[in-house]
Parts: sequence; structure tokens; C-alpha cells
Amino acid sequence: MVTPVARRAGVRAMLDRDEAYDQDPNGEPPISVLRYRRALRAAIDVGPEFVAEQGMPRSGAEAKAYSAGVRDALDTVVGAIARGIERVQDPAPPADEPPRTEK
Repeated sequence: MVTPVARRAGVRAMLDRDEAYDQDPNGEPPISVLRYRRALRAAIDVGPEFVAEQGMPRSGAEAKAYSAGVRDALDTVVGAIARGIERVQDPAPPADEPPRTEK
């Protein structure tokens, strides 16, 4: 089973390869625009119900507190994604460089 730490490391490595591709675009991009969109939609669509399914049975009060904490954590993640997207200002590619295409 892949641990969350290993999964994060794998995603970071893929992002590093994708950033390197932006600097030296040879071959296919490691992450297509379609895959970025799919990943972002999956992240922002995660709801407390999905996370609760992964947890242990709880009493009513514990379940309410847990769900509230999960909602806050998910809102924080979505907020971080939104801030990251809002800050990105991709420069236009040089005139002699073809635009990246989705596959």
C-alpha cells in the first residue's frame, strides 16, 4: 500500500518533472492540461463523506466534531488550490515555441 507521504513525494516528483519540461520541452509533457484539470477537480470534489468512510466508527458527538474538522481541512485545501491558481500568471510562450497540446 502506498502511504500518504510516499504519494505526496510521487506527486511532487511528477510536478518537478513537469516544471523541468517547461524549461526544456522535449517529448511529451509529463502532465497534460487534461490531467491537471482532472486532478484539481478530484481534489476539490472530495467531501467529508469520503473521508468519514476511511475512519473508525464514532459516537454521534464525535462524528459531528470529526465531520466539522474534515470540512474545515477540505476548505483549507480548496482555498490553497484557489490561491495557487489565482497567483499563477503563465507567460506566453516565445513566438518560435509551439504551444503545449493535450493528448
